Amino acid sequence: MAGITTSMLNSFRQEMFQSGHCFQATLTQTGNTINTNNLINQLTSTANLVVGMSVSGTNIPSNTFIGYIVNSTAVVVSNNSTGAGQPSITFTGDTFKIALIKFGMTGTYDKTTSNYANVTSNSDEVSGTGYSAGGLALSLNINPSVPDSNTAITSWTVNPSWTSATIDAAGCIIYNATSPGRIGTTTNRGTSVHDFGGEQKVTSGTFTVNFPTANGTAAILRLA
Repeated sequence: MAGITTSMLNSFRQEMFQSGHCFQATLTQTGNTINTNNLINQLTSTANLVVGMSVSGTNIPSNTFIGYIVNSTAVVVSNNSTGAGQPSITFTGDTFKIALIKFGMTGTYDKTTSNYANVTSNSDEVSGTGYSAGGLALSLNINPSVPDSNTAITSWTVNPSWTSATIDAAGCIIYNATSPGRIGTTTNRGTSVHDFGGEQKVTSGTFTVNFPTANGTAAILRLA
């Protein structure tokens, strides 16, 4: 039967064990690049850096990511630097997006869903004024944390919003829109699906998905 059951996806649980998703917040700091070498040192701190984060800046080739953390001020990255210097370097976690599922869907979305393509293959993504296919990027990851003794959480700082929109939705899927590389080759891997509790409709107005407070009992993504 068509419908949505709010769920963390089974495939996402597996991929977490495979380091398939990076929720770290963006961090920019000065580092020392060495020509034709993949070591970046003299960083302020590697405290909030993790393997798999994208790396960009002067002397850094495209599609570069952290390979491993050397110590508190140095990392090894996947590509050699193209020059020597001390540029500003940006380390970025994966980009996650939210796509809306239309009211009157034909598919079924629950913990067995694995990918944004599951929605599009059923032609179940919302269409309408003010909405573009693929949905919206979720802004500013919050670094994962442990707000209590039992639960780890992550979230985003801005509620996604479509303005001047005519939208009729029943739920959404959150998915990782960053190009794959750490595991497999499948793009747009899902993290969770969410039921809005019925038809949610706006005509020539603003449609906002309000995320719950990011704490141990209500964060949009939490592991207990």
